[in-house]
Amino acid sequence: MKKKILITDSLSPAGKKILEDGGMEIIEILDHDAEKMNAALPLVEGWIIRSGTTISAEMIKQAASLKAIGRAGVGVDNIDIKAATAYGVVVMNTPGGNTISAAEHSIALMMSLARNIPAGDSSMKAGTWNRKALMGTELHGKTLGVLGLGRIGQEVARRALGLQMKVIGFDPYVSQDQLVVKDISIQALEEVLVNSDVITLHLPRNEDTLNLIAAQELEKMKSSAMLINCARGGLVNEADLAHALNEGVIAGAAIDVYTSEPPIDNPLIKAKNIVLTPHLGASTYEAGENVAVQIAGQLRDYLINGTLRNTINLPIADMSILKTIEPSLRLAKKMGRLQHPLHKSALKSLRLSYNGEAEHITPLLYSAFEGVMQDRFDGIINLINAKSVAESKSIALSTLIDPELSQVRNAVAVKVESADGAVWEMLGYTDMRGGQRLIRVNEYHIDVLLDGPLIMIVNVDIPGVVGEVGTLLGKSGINIAEYSLSRQTDDTALSMIKCDSPLDSVMIKKLKSISSIKECYFLG
Repeated sequence: MKKKILITDSLSPAGKKILEDGGMEIIEILDHDAEKMNAALPLVEGWIIRSGTTISAEMIKQAASLKAIGRAGVGVDNIDIKAATAYGVVVMNTPGGNTISAAEHSIALMMSLARNIPAGDSSMKAGTWNRKALMGTELHGKTLGVLGLGRIGQEVARRALGLQMKVIGFDPYVSQDQLVVKDISIQALEEVLVNSDVITLHLPRNEDTLNLIAAQELEKMKSSAMLINCARGGLVNEADLAHALNEGVIAGAAIDVYTSEPPIDNPLIKAKNIVLTPHLGASTYEAGENVAVQIAGQLRDYLINGTLRNTINLPIADMSILKTIEPSLRLAKKMGRLQHPLHKSALKSLRLSYNGEAEHITPLLYSAFEGVMQDRFDGIINLINAKSVAESKSIALSTLIDPELSQVRNAVAVKVESADGAVWEMLGYTDMRGGQRLIRVNEYHIDVLLDGPLIMIVNVDIPGVVGEVGTLLGKSGINIAEYSLSRQTDDTALSMIKCDSPLDSVMIKKLKSISSIKECYFLG
């Protein structure tokens, strides 16, 4: 009996052919007719969508035979991932399928902006001929600053180098030796802002990158500089950019993505010297065919051979072993998550040590890696793709079974080293009540329950530090729930402070201003 595949968004014929050649029957419902959907859902084993379909938990529940959902594209926010995982449905996407299209669109916008092509087109169609008003800028010899050096950022750089531009870049989680395109000089963000003639963004949107380019950053750019954003809406503060363009702070901008789409009452629409496109970065026939072929092949291979690629979630089928170590999995991820703020550069290695059963250690390693990489990776990372992500970024992953790790059974230690030489190891365990406890940071022995916002302080071990910290937090209305302090013989102390509310960067800066404090981190 043929496996039935539901397609509810337009898909390239090349993708459909791969499914049919694999002996599969296609059910295509492009109008989302409720009656047709209700009849088809219980029958299908695979479901392919693009951005036009939203898959809810109820739909997944209704599709009792469904084994895999394939997203022809990158974003999976239109799929209830939690429900898919709960029902044992694999969710796949196609990272990289639109890389070339997005890179080329960035270059196209840069060219259009540099040579006033949209304005020239509009003026000709309006019957005017004013060449002097449309004087352009050569890109040859200019400096392109690439913010975000993942797949797309490096493809943009490759093309800019072909135009004989100089390319510099910023990415806190990519080191020089991890670059595929070697002729990029990695610099600090401020250096890229100051030194670039054109800046192009290729970063994920998260807490660290939201409003990355705002008034302060725009002021640092050259008055002749141009800004390109084909990555994510929200990376650039739209009101600040509109003001900068209208006041001549920078020369121009080209934008393909917006905080809200379609943009309504967006200040950029009426700004000066700007080129706007309606999120066309991946809108090419080739990208459409690439993602169709890729997702069809992935779905076919999984349903026929059980081969997994680009999987977003963890199949329930693998939970037979994972279920027994679920507390340790959560702890490993937490240990990794706590490490993220401690490393300001690209990661070099991660080692997970464990005093439990050896066959359980690899999932724990990947879970810890998932935790530390969560805000460092442009895309979703999980237990299934952790290894390939680490390999692609030249991050060495290793494990160690150590019976002497701790007197506590099933203790987990996560040691992370980054390119700037920072090395931190954290040791924790899950207590009898299910609470996650941190009991060591490097050689400092502490004991704190990980159930609230956490500050880590390294300070000179002199009288009064605890009082100063407590007073400063108290004056700011931040209550201390737990204060664990450990001392070493070198007159240095380390403290873990659990608070009832999170701290912002201003509060961390105030803590760092205490003269006896060497280092201060908000670990989340």
